[in-house]
Amino acid sequence: MTQHIRSITPVLNTARLHLRGLLPADAPLIAMFAGDLRVSRHLAVVPHPYPEGAAEGFIAATLANEGPGLNWAITRKGDAELMGVIGLVEKPEGMALGYWLAPPFWGAGLMSEAVAAVVSFCRIGAVPLLLASAHQDNPASARVLQKAGFSWVGAGQDYCLAQGRMVASDYFRLALE
Repeated sequence: MTQHIRSITPVLNTARLHLRGLLPADAPLIAMFAGDLRVSRHLAVVPHPYPEGAAEGFIAATLANEGPGLNWAITRKGDAELMGVIGLVEKPEGMALGYWLAPPFWGAGLMSEAVAAVVSFCRIGAVPLLLASAHQDNPASARVLQKAGFSWVGAGQDYCLAQGRMVASDYFRLALE
């Protein structure tokens, strides 16, 4: 990620959402929602059960800019309560987009809105390429990516920490140049 991107205050707004930096107060909801197997089973690096203190560590690393990217809390406009997380991680071949939304908020198009906001942020920040993946048993995630303009580039296997095994995944990319 370019230094330019990391120096911008990551506050993004959409019609219904406010994407803001993570706060220490978000830890209980991150632990509860990311610890839900319905969520963690679709994420590569989130264990199940979710370890005590993991949310606090994740937030602390994000706030200290120790990680290789940016993370936003997804909230509704006018409500500070976290519903999910969306982030960018620097990879050798481009920026990787990752996200999750708590089950009570599924099916309302909220993640599509959040992804569109982050894609717009990347365009402004001169990020040339976004990468993403979705487990094949999570077609909703693939639809979110396709709505945002990502193209399918192939399939393979990724390790899923929560499932403790390799899972079939689809890979996507979005050229922003």
